[in-house]
Amino acid sequence: MNTLIASLGGKLAERWLAGLVLPGVVFVAVGAVAVWLGHSRWWDLRLLGHELNRFATGPLARENGSVLLVALSVVLASTVAAAAAQSLQRLVVALWTNDWSRLGGALTRHRQRRWTAAMDSYETALRDKALRLRSPDTHTEPVPDTQALARACNRIALTEPARPTWIGDRMLAAAGRVQAGYDLDLASAWPRLWLLLSEDARGPLVLAQNDFASAARRVGWGVLYVGLGMLWWPAALIGLGLCVMGWRQGRSTVSVLADLVEAVVDLHVGALSATLGHTTNGTFTTADGHAVTLLLRKGC
Repeated sequence: MNTLIASLGGKLAERWLAGLVLPGVVFVAVGAVAVWLGHSRWWDLRLLGHELNRFATGPLARENGSVLLVALSVVLASTVAAAAAQSLQRLVVALWTNDWSRLGGALTRHRQRRWTAAMDSYETALRDKALRLRSPDTHTEPVPDTQALARACNRIALTEPARPTWIGDRMLAAAGRVQAGYDLDLASAWPRLWLLLSEDARGPLVLAQNDFASAARRVGWGVLYVGLGMLWWPAALIGLGLCVMGWRQGRSTVSVLADLVEAVVDLHVGALSATLGHTTNGTFTTADGHAVTLLLRKGC
């Protein structure tokens, strides 16, 4: 047991160091460069080297107490920056997944119009393609690329948009597909399904959720670097790059997470039904899903 606790402690310390402190130290270092160079001499590596040499040969570097104080200050500043990045991470996740109340209504309606137009084009192309395939001799034009039109529609949303962002709609699409396939309320079923999962089954879900949180935290760091760009403009470029990378990572990881959630429902919905005392006749049907939803909602 002591070995296990020590191993867990080492892993937690390693994650804390890699995920929070090291990015914080890098941020503090870039902040020091921003203060030294500023906008006017953003490119002056000679000035940067001079400032580093002056610090290394100055009185602070020759006194152990001063060195310790500087090290503690760096660690403290790094921790504060990491805490700010984590707070921004939660804000980014909320912006990605919530409906933004009234503020998001206009953007959601804009995305709905785009999705409806793309879906109309796709359905029209499907009908046109079917006519051409049934009577190829009377139609000489190329067959419409319905796969490209479907991808264009999916780039907007997999189902009719109900959120201002693609990421928010991707999670809603998983719930909608579960509702359509099983007539099961995913929000009510998910906590019970999670309790039925083994540790091995939970592993990919936890990993995907951590990757999604990491993407949001990367955007948080990007926002901090953009703020640092007020002192040294190249930091703003770093921040914008981190925001774009985090956004792309968020889109890819939320797809993996949503697919895993659907997979858990597909593989374990029967076990959930049996645990709740509702027996099924082989295949889990929409009638079974409706009955399980009533049980989960306590008849509501």
